[in-house]
Amino acid sequence: MPEIPFRKVWGEQFRLLIDLVRWIPPAALAGVMGGTASAFLLVSLVWATDFREKHIWMILFLAPAGLLVGYLYKYFGSTVEAGNNMILEEVHDPRAVIPIRMTPLILLGTILTHLFGGSAGREGTAIQTGASLADQLTRPFRMIDSDRRILLMAGISAGFASVFGTPLAGAVFGIEVLAIGKLSYDAIGPCFIAAFIGDLVTKAWGVHHTIYHVTNVPQLNIIGILSSMVAGMAFGLVGMAFAKATHAVSHLARKYIASAPFRPFVGGLIVTAAVFGLGTTKYIGLGIPTIVAAFNSKLPVYDFAGKFAFTAVTLGASFKGGEVTPLFFIGSTLGNALSHILPLPSSLLAAMGFVAVFAGAANTPISSTLMAMELFGPEAGAYAGIACVVSYLFSGHAGIYHAQRVGRSKHLDHSAEEGMSLALVAKMREGPDDDLLAEIDNFGFMEGSRMDHLSVLRLYFSASEMRRADSWWKKLAPQSLGAYLLRQAKDHGIEQALLHRVIGGYLKNQDLVMDTSDMPPARLPQCLELVGEEEDLQSFLKHNRDHLKTVRTVFLRGEEAKYEAEIEKEELEAALEIEHSESFMKKGDDD
Repeated sequence: MPEIPFRKVWGEQFRLLIDLVRWIPPAALAGVMGGTASAFLLVSLVWATDFREKHIWMILFLAPAGLLVGYLYKYFGSTVEAGNNMILEEVHDPRAVIPIRMTPLILLGTILTHLFGGSAGREGTAIQTGASLADQLTRPFRMIDSDRRILLMAGISAGFASVFGTPLAGAVFGIEVLAIGKLSYDAIGPCFIAAFIGDLVTKAWGVHHTIYHVTNVPQLNIIGILSSMVAGMAFGLVGMAFAKATHAVSHLARKYIASAPFRPFVGGLIVTAAVFGLGTTKYIGLGIPTIVAAFNSKLPVYDFAGKFAFTAVTLGASFKGGEVTPLFFIGSTLGNALSHILPLPSSLLAAMGFVAVFAGAANTPISSTLMAMELFGPEAGAYAGIACVVSYLFSGHAGIYHAQRVGRSKHLDHSAEEGMSLALVAKMREGPDDDLLAEIDNFGFMEGSRMDHLSVLRLYFSASEMRRADSWWKKLAPQSLGAYLLRQAKDHGIEQALLHRVIGGYLKNQDLVMDTSDMPPARLPQCLELVGEEEDLQSFLKHNRDHLKTVRTVFLRGEEAKYEAEIEKEELEAALEIEHSESFMKKGDDD
């Protein structure tokens, strides 16, 4: 029997081990920093809440506090004002290391919001501190863009896990929140490391999380499943409404209040007037006492609406904090209210709403279900899981994070929105339905977008092709050639770049490969098409010649590309005409 070399048998596992080991230091450090920041935040918010409740007159100064926060961000934090959406954008398209000043600004802004009576949460702050602190490791570890993307996701996981005491949910949240319907499994190891370390560090600082008790969980049956689905529909619709309402308030504030610092000032006046008008502080701050009460007793059915309105105004007016804890309040009190019409215990429905409204508003059904398991136990988690999935489906392509992208549409009718951010989806749905096809000329170009002066460079290589490593570190962390060349194209000022994935084909001297499964074959061909000035394309070729030795290249000048487009258009029209004729003949034969 022939002896099989060690490298062939264990080579893959050895490389995986090396990759895991190299991620332990940065992911663990991200967890330590994120956990420490969360511990400071949680202690600060407990102090701010206690001080405010003992000195109710503090709420009168919410508007001036908002003005102060507004000016702080205007003069010191204009580049980080987008907050969570900036973090998600950096993960999708890494550009520059997040300024470290994001951490003190968001911590101070959140503490002031809670100290003076705004209605906000803490998850947004934890995500921003976790990600911004983790990103500072980019330079010391000399990380390339793909590694930096993973590091940011680990920071998100560390922040989320440590602020809620749910490491499993936090780990998955970091890879689930980026795109609807898709998970970034390339970051799963670092995210788990950062999440669990972050949670341990927060607890090591002596910080404890609120305990929620589900007092009654009936055995799961058909009635329970159907009731959970009905509740999930309500939770999803409310989650969608909350996201849209918050964005609508923000849009109105930007439209009618030109000065950014005065937006939280006006919002503060509205919240202060509402608090003293209603004579209650139930709907400001985190609202933890009311959330706990929703698990133990019947509450007024309108409590969820009160928190909904206060939070939409607070966050829409640009106060700092997060949306998730208010969503926990809205969900648990809505679940409590639904117990009047659904045959499930109020305590269980409160738990279901706690996570399911969040699942719908953030489009994160898996991490929300794991959170239910960690907080309420597996029996209640089963009911919550059903509600989370239905809520996710019924919230549609809306969410609290506008930079979140549609990875895989929730419905086939909206598959055209895949790849778009939720902000772009909302903008397209609100805009007119123009007939853009009418503006295409005979050569397949949009009016005003002719490319006679441009050239086209096409590069053909397999999907498994890796960048040539020029250092030991890059050998340990190989980078896809396609991703590397895309970034190089951007750096060389090339006007347009597209990486085409195909369903089948073959390269020179290679076998035919077809993509017939969910996992594309490693040797599946792909084409990188670059459009730009000839001088830029030539510079790109010269700079990357060492990486292109096995890559087949085709160069077309503007006129050649134009006539090639005309030929392809004629071939397509001919194919459609043949298909139409065959269909017509077949119909005649059937008759």
